[in-house]
Amino acid sequence: MRTRCRLAAPLLVLVIAVCVGGAVSAHHSRAGYDTAKEHLTTQQVVVTEVIWRNPHVYLIWDSKDGGAQKWTGEFSSPATMLSEGLSRATFKAGDPITVTFMPAKSGNPQGLVIKIVRPDGKVIIDLSERRGLLEQ
Repeated sequence: MRTRCRLAAPLLVLVIAVCVGGAVSAHHSRAGYDTAKEHLTTQQVVVTEVIWRNPHVYLIWDSKDGGAQKWTGEFSSPATMLSEGLSRATFKAGDPITVTFMPAKSGNPQGLVIKIVRPDGKVIIDLSERRGLLEQ
């Protein structure tokens, strides 16, 4: 009986580690987004909300491309976005921008933000090189 318990405990720990490790890895992947360069989507939009909190920063916008619709754009963590030059004050509700993103595979109105440009042509952020999109 003791031998069974000694063998069962490490096996249980291994099973839990594999399950949790897969979930953590999946959370930080781009699996839910269409990463094909030819499917990048660009829209001229108006910012409606900025959510600046862990684990990700989100930008909510209204788009009239393909009919009026509210979209959610995902960025990395607040710390990463600060290192990219963004802050809580970079965007505010009512800002017109052009956003390029990887759309969700599910077809939901959400995407992983790649590039944002102001109407005057100023590039606010361009993650295409970092995301490996220039080499595809």
